[in-house]
Amino acid sequence: MVSNICIVGLLKNYVRKVAKRVADALDMFYADVHELLSYDFINLVEAEALVGKEYIEKQESVKIKTVAGYENTVITLNWECLNKEKNLNAIKKGAVLVYLRVGKTEFKNKLEKEDGLVDKTEQLKLFKEHDELLKNYANIVALNKGTIDDVVNIILKKIEEYYEN
Repeated sequence: MVSNICIVGLLKNYVRKVAKRVADALDMFYADVHELLSYDFINLVEAEALVGKEYIEKQESVKIKTVAGYENTVITLNWECLNKEKNLNAIKKGAVLVYLRVGKTEFKNKLEKEDGLVDKTEQLKLFKEHDELLKNYANIVALNKGTIDDVVNIILKKIEEYYEN
């Protein structure tokens, strides 16, 4: 049985907030792959310009595999990382993959508060496609309803049900 939980979603900042609360509720560690990479490279944009996108992607895969091997950790990562089969396999091998799903209207509303998204209009256009991908990748799909506390409770209940089955 895996001892890690990986929470992904289309709203990176929101997923991180929820994941940190889940980690606290379960008395687990928290690790964000993107933050760990940023720490390693200080400035990912400059690093990518110097060493190339392929090198950064390779380091990202190494970091995902490393983090998936942790124990008792709630992990977050940019959902796009899961589009690479080796990353998806590493996460699924080391963690239960939870998709924090939001409806399209809520996605549109929360998208305005997200930092770092280059083209929010494009993200909105691709919502349905990305939503389908994540539903297919996930072991657990938790629908976002209510406050963050409500969402944390939904995720905890879904995890409990997952392990009971």
